[in-house]
Amino acid sequence: MRILHTSDWHLNDRLGRISRQDDIVKRLEEIANYLDEHKVDVMIVAGDLFSQYNRLDELKSAVGKMRDIFQPFLLGGGTIITISGNHDNEAFFDLMHSALDLADPIDLNKSGARPTGRLYLAAQPTYLLLQDKAGQQVQFILMPYPTSSRYLKDQKTKYGSLDEKNRLLHESMLQKIDRIKNKFINPQLPSVLVGHAHIRGSQLHNLYRISEREDVVFDAGDIPTNWAYAAYGHIHKPQALAGTIHVRYSGSIERLDYGERDDEKSVVLVEIGAKGRTQEPVCLSLNATPIYRVEINNPEEIASLKDKYSELDRALVDYELTYKPGEHNRDAICRELDKIFPRWYNREIMTDGSSISLKSSTLVANTQDVETTVRTYLEQQLAGNKDKDAVLKLAEQLLADETFNNSEVEI
Repeated sequence: MRILHTSDWHLNDRLGRISRQDDIVKRLEEIANYLDEHKVDVMIVAGDLFSQYNRLDELKSAVGKMRDIFQPFLLGGGTIITISGNHDNEAFFDLMHSALDLADPIDLNKSGARPTGRLYLAAQPTYLLLQDKAGQQVQFILMPYPTSSRYLKDQKTKYGSLDEKNRLLHESMLQKIDRIKNKFINPQLPSVLVGHAHIRGSQLHNLYRISEREDVVFDAGDIPTNWAYAAYGHIHKPQALAGTIHVRYSGSIERLDYGERDDEKSVVLVEIGAKGRTQEPVCLSLNATPIYRVEINNPEEIASLKDKYSELDRALVDYELTYKPGEHNRDAICRELDKIFPRWYNREIMTDGSSISLKSSTLVANTQDVETTVRTYLEQQLAGNKDKDAVLKLAEQLLADETFNNSEVEI
């Protein structure tokens, strides 16, 4: 069975004033080509299929793009497995899961491999047995991101702090993995673990829009590694864990912020036979979008920018410009930079010798929606503030509630 491991698509994500949807769709098209080229049987999306707090119209658009791109793969008998990540809206994920079961019901009392040629969404810890066209069976243990609704719904003990809650989630996820192994796993068949979790590895990485204190953290030795393959999502930097070749983060499929500017994005191809992996996992590269941070201390430097930076037609740019009033025409300079950096996502414009700056929120030519304006303003005003993550999370919750209350519900 040939498996393609991906994760962290973050459909409909944004960076500053720029929607990332077109970039992400291009990466999905590359992935679809790999599915065809390598005759893949199963594609895994190890969480964060969507971006947190998407509006319903954005979710509808994202699902439509998925259908258009991957329908040929499904019609050809391919299977897609997706688990819920920390950025996936739990209610929407559960709704999609229920809708799929209603449209194409499966008799859970019937033993044997589940049907291929369909999308499986795991909103709860799940065991799944699949069989490829050649008859090879592989077992999948699907472990969504640890949240209270998924892992503590039967928990009678109340937690009094975030640390205690994370400890209980940590224990519960390990217990559920162990329970599924003992109850369902056939030791004669190869098994694949699919999880969305923070596991400390040997390489440095950044959490995406979440602090480590908010997260449930596992050490490398907490979760067993005796799988044919372990497909993780959550950490955006591709890497193998615990000195292995088969326990991996595939990483996000796009560079989603400046912290990922140097990441080489990829997906992982692995083949599982009757006795486990038939070869070492192979990383297949993706043509991720360049991200630059540019400092312009003298407008005379502008003429040489095109020579210093590549692919400026698609690159994402955060620039800082310093100019002298009376000597330089600020508006003319900004128009020139708009042509050079058509996809700038943030900018800061300062007068020479002055601490007063005009930030991107005051200079965006095109009218932004309220949500984007609020996000941009808070990102700028809270830069370097220790409470930034907590304030942004609260703001996103308020925006999501307001958006939901004022949206037409259409799925």
